[in-house]
Amino acid sequence: MKKFLIALTVAMLTAAFISPCFAQKKETRKEKQARIEKMVADGAAQKDFFVEIGRIFPKNGVAQNIVYDTKMYYIDCRKDRFFCNLPYIGQAEVASRTAYGSEVNSSMGLSAHNQVVTIIGGWQEKAKSYLFQVVFWNGDIDYDKDAKQVTLTIQLYKSGKAYAMAAIRGYENVSYEGEISERPAPEEPNPLTAE
Repeated sequence: MKKFLIALTVAMLTAAFISPCFAQKKETRKEKQARIEKMVADGAAQKDFFVEIGRIFPKNGVAQNIVYDTKMYYIDCRKDRFFCNLPYIGQAEVASRTAYGSEVNSSMGLSAHNQVVTIIGGWQEKAKSYLFQVVFWNGDIDYDKDAKQVTLTIQLYKSGKAYAMAAIRGYENVSYEGEISERPAPEEPNPLTAE
């Protein structure tokens, strides 16, 4: 029994001293803040950043948290390439409703995939943030007669917070809130559905 107690004590002491050696170091708040500030500064300097959208602010509406179904909502700037998937909630303006005979609310998505764009902007001292603007087509202009030109203004703060406003001719503006984050890894193709 005495040998058992000694062995048990030695095992417990060994576990107490060895386990912290293998534990991962937790990032402190200050380290996290420095990492995010660097991600924002580097991304803004290269115009290469990813923003995950978490809230939508329709014009004359109530702010809503975004609930993802299968795909996340995001803004992805890659120097001269632009990708996005954003919800849109709003109405066509009076002139558009009259011209097209539409009196209903418009609920559509704004999306762009690998569009060649010019991303303009940079640091704005007065606003203490980075401000960028990009113009893209929501839809394929070669094949979609309803493709709409969208002007997206993006504001990035050193804290990682991001705000964006989409202006679409003939439609109400809509705003978004999100956070800058690491770009997700591309999805692996499903071998069962791949051809």
